[in-house]
Amino acid sequence: MERFGGLFIALVILSIPTSAQEKNEVGLNIGATLTPSESLAPGTSLIGPSGNVLPNRSLNFDSSLALGAEYNRRIVSGSRVAFYGGIDFLASPKDVQLSQVTQNAPKSYAYIFLTPHVRAKFNPQRGLSPWLELGGGYARFLSAVPPAATAFERGRNTGAFEFGGGVDTHSVFHVFKIPIGFRLEVRDFYSGLPDYNVKVTGNLQNNVAFSAGLLIRF
Repeated sequence: MERFGGLFIALVILSIPTSAQEKNEVGLNIGATLTPSESLAPGTSLIGPSGNVLPNRSLNFDSSLALGAEYNRRIVSGSRVAFYGGIDFLASPKDVQLSQVTQNAPKSYAYIFLTPHVRAKFNPQRGLSPWLELGGGYARFLSAVPPAATAFERGRNTGAFEFGGGVDTHSVFHVFKIPIGFRLEVRDFYSGLPDYNVKVTGNLQNNVAFSAGLLIRF
């Protein structure tokens, strides 16, 4: 997790342009990620701490704290709609926890999503500007090793497809003459799976992130 935090800080620093330009935006967000449950494949069971077979027929996950950074640059201007190209970074400073304790499934995993995207922002000159985005890129999972695992892939890299939307406000205050507003957003990172060490019915999962934060314009 220390490496994840360092990568997060580095991305924020690199996202800030060296010269002030109104075409650039940097978003710094905090929120939560919700991961829907994964159904176990037929014939697969979860083993409890005492070696008993659990009645659960799915892996259930607790919500996790998420930190994000985004950089966008306006490539097409317009009074009704503007288009941006950019990149999203999202990571879990605290691991995603499984709701149940088992011997044969990892108790937690961490994630990183790094996804270039295109964004359409509507009414960009008004006080509230809704937007939609679509993109795809890279996902990294790092799982805790289950006690009963014999062969386990702790770190796994997969592709990720991202779509979502949000609302930006106009600049609300200034810090050292830099205009700052607010952003509220929800995004779905559709990716491969961590190694769960048990068979599930699917090979993809949704990672739905709800977040809010500051929007810095240059």
